[in-house]
Amino acid sequence: MKTKSSLRIKIYCLSLVCWLSLPFGEGRGGAFAQTDSLEVHQINGNSYYIHVVEPGNTLYSISKKYNVPVDVIEKENASVNDGLSLGEKIFIPVKKDATREFESINGNFFIHKVEKGRTLYSLAKEFNLQQKDIIALNPEIDETGIKEGQEIKIPVREIKQQKPSEEQAKPTPTYQTHIVKAGETLYSLSKLYKVSIDSIKLVNNGLVEGLKVDQQLFLPIVVSPNLIKPTKSPIQINANLETIQKNVENVVNNTKKGVYKIALLLPFYLEENQEIPVNPLEKKKIYPRSTFAVEFYQGFLVALDSISTPEKKFEVFVYDTKGQDSLTTFKILSNPVLKTMDLIIGPLYASNFEKTAKFAGQHNIPIVSPVKLTNKALLGNENVFKIVSSRTSAVNQIVRLVTDSFSRENLLAVQYQNNQESALVDTYIKEYNAAILRKNDTSRYSPIKKVVVAKSDDILLQLKPNVNNVIFLPTTNSTFITNLFTALITKLNSKEYNECVVTLIGIEEWMQFENIDIEYFQRLNVHLPVAQFVDYEDETTKVMIKKYYEKTETYPTNNAFLGFDVASYFGTNFIKTGRVFSNDTNSNKRISTQFSFFKTGVESGYENTYTRIVKFDNYQLKIVY
Repeated sequence: MKTKSSLRIKIYCLSLVCWLSLPFGEGRGGAFAQTDSLEVHQINGNSYYIHVVEPGNTLYSISKKYNVPVDVIEKENASVNDGLSLGEKIFIPVKKDATREFESINGNFFIHKVEKGRTLYSLAKEFNLQQKDIIALNPEIDETGIKEGQEIKIPVREIKQQKPSEEQAKPTPTYQTHIVKAGETLYSLSKLYKVSIDSIKLVNNGLVEGLKVDQQLFLPIVVSPNLIKPTKSPIQINANLETIQKNVENVVNNTKKGVYKIALLLPFYLEENQEIPVNPLEKKKIYPRSTFAVEFYQGFLVALDSISTPEKKFEVFVYDTKGQDSLTTFKILSNPVLKTMDLIIGPLYASNFEKTAKFAGQHNIPIVSPVKLTNKALLGNENVFKIVSSRTSAVNQIVRLVTDSFSRENLLAVQYQNNQESALVDTYIKEYNAAILRKNDTSRYSPIKKVVVAKSDDILLQLKPNVNNVIFLPTTNSTFITNLFTALITKLNSKEYNECVVTLIGIEEWMQFENIDIEYFQRLNVHLPVAQFVDYEDETTKVMIKKYYEKTETYPTNNAFLGFDVASYFGTNFIKTGRVFSNDTNSNKRISTQFSFFKTGVESGYENTYTRIVKFDNYQLKIVY
């Protein structure tokens, strides 16, 4: 086991000090001829857009439209804290370009301020230069490297040499173009097209005279001359797989360090437990609602202790969120230490996680949800990582299983009345049809028949006696499933259907139905997608269990395995690459789950799409896909 010096742990039990941020805004008088536009208005010496609230508007949608944070809008408009009213005028401050203005000496370079996580290589790629070109103007970085906040010179001589005369200036065929509209700024365009202000200046000879309405502007987005002219939507322009993958590979924190700080925001209920217990399975010593947090924490520490070295260490900051207590979370976020974290895990409850994710986004800190979470939390925040895959991801894995193993069978998709899982049936059919259309010979695949049922007997009517009947049935209604299992077994025991085979594909919650015998699961070839599965015969698992027992004198649960896997994945990435994300999924084997992150949108976070499918074989649960 590693020495304790490789892993430092700090436990924070917050006092009742309350930190409040009260939005404040002054009333503004005056009449305006034009509202709800990108025209800039000067009010009391400050620049504002004026937005008139329309049906369907929210603070979030308004903030995205003008690329101004919600809290800034709240500060300037105190009335919005009571909700938005139709026709209400919202004052949107025009964000000043924080980047230093273009400077040059004889037009040979401009000044660029290094942002967090940038490297010499990434800057050279962004400005289409060689690293040696940047070093030539900044010889000091050849020895010390570049640092956040450092101002360096970016050469523009190559651009100057190719500058055409004003009479002959034409759109460069290798760059996308944009026609400047009233009210647009370099800042708003950089956010719109996901490029830096400096890179826009670079491909437009510095823009020493600034922007002008109707000016044709080059964008640092390379396009092929043979491509059809792209649409005006920047989302359509940038939302391609290659761009998204590059974004994934450049997730925050890509500079290697000696010590990485990780915050655990979990419901430890320290006051109830008095202290974090040494033995998490002695229930009498653990407040029941803290079980997940304590077990996850113990597994987390075992993983970090295993991968830490004298050169690469971790400092763990433990914060007790006390469950759904929003005030406690508010106090935690007010702690300035949290801004220095390299990674945040938690909180567990959705409302508090959303607040913390917003904080993480503002400070460019990756944040991980270790429990089930809707994809809504990923919207508009590229720093969020969701560990537990969605049901849609599970359905996609089921489709792959069916197309590979059951394509010629009697395929049934069963919808039980109008339960909450009904949409999964339509998703399953849609994804299956799309999958077979990508095959060379679609005739080799059976169609899926959708069946809506109110009772289990309705399914029996769809069975064919001499084939494998593959039934996809996504429902959590335990009574219906129990009755169906009994009815199917009775049917298969009948003389007419003794040659009939049933393969029942359900959802993970069926594992919790204790009133169904394992014999039924095996007889009906039940296949279930699962987020976690532990192979206790695997050597990696045995090693982890041994280390866990040495540390806690008890055996790990699924919560502990999950904590181990999360720490192992993100910790290993920090050590190897300095980033939280890595495409090398085989670099370090996990115990109960694997990680295959998918970026859910150009401006959104990452969902783990990895799902396994298991079934009972000789009364043992095994992975089949």
